[in-house]
Order: sequence, then structure tokens, then C-alpha cells
Amino acid sequence: MKLTHDKQTVCVTGTVWTGGRSAPRRMLVRDGFVRPIWFTTGRAVTDALYEVIPQIEYHLALAGSQVLARMAYGGDVVGIMKQDFEDAFVGSRAGVLVVGFPEIVAQIAEAIPETIVFVLKEKSMGLSDHLAGAASRGQLHRLDVDVLAPGAWTEVHRRMTQVLGLAVDQLRL
Repeated sequence: MKLTHDKQTVCVTGTVWTGGRSAPRRMLVRDGFVRPIWFTTGRAVTDALYEVIPQIEYHLALAGSQVLARMAYGGDVVGIMKQDFEDAFVGSRAGVLVVGFPEIVAQIAEAIPETIVFVLKEKSMGLSDHLAGAASRGQLHRLDVDVLAPGAWTEVHRRMTQVLGLAVDQLRL
């Protein structure tokens, strides 16, 4: 993949973002990040854009090292192709945002060492074992979120942009 250092790769995972309408699925999109197209061999899992591909096409792509990250889900496979990730990176102003399961995030963080991983959790929740590698490489940033607190997502956004070193006022052109 052809990634430059003028943009970032950011992954968001955790438990609190999955249930709410005000969740940060598009939080960094407004700051110039682009979410890549996912593939599925069956059905879509999240609100991401999906391309449905046949199982044989998936296996050929996997054999040809064209798959960036993948996981089994309900008898199907979901993931992100390297080319779709690169297209999102090139087409973005700030970088790529992947919002997904810890299994997917861990694979991306391993493949792209500059990846910054945000884990959004309630204070009492533990981390997924899949994220141990990202934690040991210093890529992981846990953000404890009280989703019922007023302004919780605004505070999460502020903390993310602070970690990323983004001048938010400059990004929202």
C-alpha cells in the first residue's frame, strides 16, 4: 500500500459506540477522515458501506494478499480490502477512519504501525484481548465514556483531536 505520512490512520472500537444514534461513527469524518468501503461475503454488519462479493472472490483476494483485515461473522466474512483502504486514504483530507470490531482494528494496527487506536468504553469495562498488540506498541488510547453525561461525545471528539494533534478549526474548512 502507498500511504504517506501527511495523513493518519485512525481506528475506533469499543462497546459504547455500538448502541447510540449519537455515537461517533462519523465524528472524525467531519474533520476530513474517510471511512473505507468494507466487503462482505453475505450481509452487512454495521452502517459502513459494503460491497458484497462471492466467497470465491474473497478466497482469491485472500490468497493474493489483497485483504487488509477480515473476520468471520455469522457464517460470512467481513473486512476491508487493501485497495479500498488505499482509495479512502488517497481521497481523504486527513486520513482513514475505521470504526469496527476489535478483531479488524487489531489487524489494521498490526499492518500499519502508525495507526492510532481509540477504544471507547464505560469505566468499568475491560479491553478485548485482540487489542493487546496495539496496547504494547503504544497505539492504543482508551477513552472512558459516560454516554449519559451531557456533552459526552463532544468531549470524546475533543480528546481524540487532541491525541491526533489536529487543529480542528483548521480542518473544518
